[in-house]
Amino acid sequence: MSDKSSSLRSESSTVRALGASRGKATQHALTMRITAAALMVLGMAFAFLVVSLVGRDYDSVMRLFSHRIGPGTVALLFTVVGIYHMKLGMDTIIEDYAHGRWKIGMLVANTMFSGLIAAATALSIIKLAVGG
Repeated sequence: MSDKSSSLRSESSTVRALGASRGKATQHALTMRITAAALMVLGMAFAFLVVSLVGRDYDSVMRLFSHRIGPGTVALLFTVVGIYHMKLGMDTIIEDYAHGRWKIGMLVANTMFSGLIAAATALSIIKLAVGG
């Protein structure tokens, strides 16, 4: 006699919360949508910033970025949110298409690459803002 026929559990109760996402898919999808919406607003602000910097010399750009809340904040938010959105998207692709031991290594490499790029861009913007 098999275990299926002797079990009193319904089929739906045996598979509940055992899918591929294990409850993280909704949070991931919501985070992707929030970062995408934020990038639309920040992207327009960043595009306006870049257009306004055309033709300026380095010293005037440094003076502009040295304001406390202003272009430096917009540039920093745009790059950090964009890199986080990129990381989430790449995590999805890796989780869907990579299998075996490569999957964990690729996820770690993606996290390290995203962190490295975020740190480098953040340090560059901060250096520009403080006049270095």
